[in-house]
Amino acid sequence: MSTTDLTAPQATALYERAKRVMPGGVTAGGRFNPVLGRPYYFSHGDGARLWDLDGNEYLDYSSSNGASLLGHNHRQVAEAVQRGLARGTICTQETVEHVELCERLVEIVPSAERVRISNTGTEATMAAVRIARAATGREKILKFDGHFHGMHDYVMFNVHTPADLAAQQLIPPLTDTPGIPQALSDLVVTVPFNDRDALSAAFDAHDGELAAVIMEPISYNLGCVPADREWLAWVREETRRRGIVLIFDEVLSGFRMCLGSAQEHLGVTPDLTTLAKALGAGWPIAAIVGSAEVMDVLGPAGKVVVSGTYTGQLCSVLAAHAALDAMSEPGFYERLNAVAEKLYDGFGRLFAESGVPGHVQGIGARFGMYFGVEEEVADYRRATGFDADLNNRFLRGCVEAGLHFHDFGTKLAPMHYGTTSAHTEADVELTLERLAPVFASLAEGRTA
Repeated sequence: MSTTDLTAPQATALYERAKRVMPGGVTAGGRFNPVLGRPYYFSHGDGARLWDLDGNEYLDYSSSNGASLLGHNHRQVAEAVQRGLARGTICTQETVEHVELCERLVEIVPSAERVRISNTGTEATMAAVRIARAATGREKILKFDGHFHGMHDYVMFNVHTPADLAAQQLIPPLTDTPGIPQALSDLVVTVPFNDRDALSAAFDAHDGELAAVIMEPISYNLGCVPADREWLAWVREETRRRGIVLIFDEVLSGFRMCLGSAQEHLGVTPDLTTLAKALGAGWPIAAIVGSAEVMDVLGPAGKVVVSGTYTGQLCSVLAAHAALDAMSEPGFYERLNAVAEKLYDGFGRLFAESGVPGHVQGIGARFGMYFGVEEEVADYRRATGFDADLNNRFLRGCVEAGLHFHDFGTKLAPMHYGTTSAHTEADVELTLERLAPVFASLAEGRTA
């Protein structure tokens, strides 16, 4: 076991300072960790490891909520950013690297014929919805229960649907935060994921009204819940037949298991795709990609406005190039997926040998842990059946074991975690050694 100092005197003192100048003592609500009762304060990261202010070392399985797919302090990414800094603080201007990045995405991502660069996943999904509305002349969007598409008002519905409502076929639109006008709920239709009957009924009830269907083709925001392949192929056919724009939110799933992302993995090509996180290897950059027919509503080719001062800041563009270079290397995904599968197999043995109920679902370098749930999870309703208390005990044990599994503490479904290309098989073996007493403690607690 690790010798992690849970008293963390420097972190505790810094949190007291932070509470005097920041709401809740954090710069973002999701950075408060309920297991610790404060945020983590890290001093630096390298490869698959992080070090906090009090000198504790952690093997990192949060990887910046998925952004650090290449690990921390990746050499080629750091060198690319340094080259960008040496060229001046270039933003609001085009460079040859901007054109080349868009050319690369068109070559790599099946749905990409046109590309518009953005800054964040939230901005990308906001733009995608606007593009879809302009392209169709319609206003309503359909989303799936438990899927998260960013922080803007048009999509921040039904990420945390109460469990008693999640069993319905047509789920009432519920805002996920105060401050969203209730009037916007008239523009949102929500149904269960992977449910053909519910979606067919919604299509019929809102025929001619839907601008877009937006989904996470692999919902890592539910831990790891993929679309059923046959269902997804049917969704593609139905949206095309009804003139609805199909949007894949691949902010998390993008580049996670193969270079062509979840749409290549699942064999279905949407009209629009949003990319972020792994695209910049930790640097802020996003992209909206899609068919020429839909994307050419954007100015100056069309009249739709999607722009911004920091859109395509040069350092982020160069970081994305370096990230794509790394992910395009021969054997990259074979190694990435092999290390991830070794971890998932190890988790399976720990659940089985300890008798702790639950299982792991993972695709590529991202996964979810479903404590208390033995059967496969295919939708939000089943994901909410996880044992939150057991999950939190596990997370507490991981802190003591020097393993970083961050948790927001407010979700009704499990958090997502992941490996990086910096993780090695030796790291996984060490992780499983550290997890063995954690699972033993969970098993003892259930029989006490």
